[in-house]
Amino acid sequence: MTTKPEINTEGNLTAGLAAIALFLVLGGVFLTASFSTPIGFPEGAAVTMSLGAAMFDIAPGALMGDGQTAVPAEGFIVAFIAIAVVLDAALDGALMLAKRDDEEDVAADGGERR
Repeated sequence: MTTKPEINTEGNLTAGLAAIALFLVLGGVFLTASFSTPIGFPEGAAVTMSLGAAMFDIAPGALMGDGQTAVPAEGFIVAFIAIAVVLDAALDGALMLAKRDDEEDVAADGGERR
């Protein structure tokens, strides 16, 4: 005989109220935040060349062609390295998950190790 599932309400009231309070606080912050008008890059800005020059410690003016202007790229370097670290950690995690453990790999039919 099966029974109907029952909702477990023990201990969830505090967590639920905390979640609602956090939602209200963050909603108030997002609704009252003001953002400045985005400026963007000037016409002819060579963002990629500026990033490469900053990575290899080259004067940006040495790489720029006619009509191209350098962009201060130090802020990009921090984001670039942070993304590289996160992608490296993801790749390491994927390799660890994909690695086969020979000690635990047992054949289902005879119990022999592969």
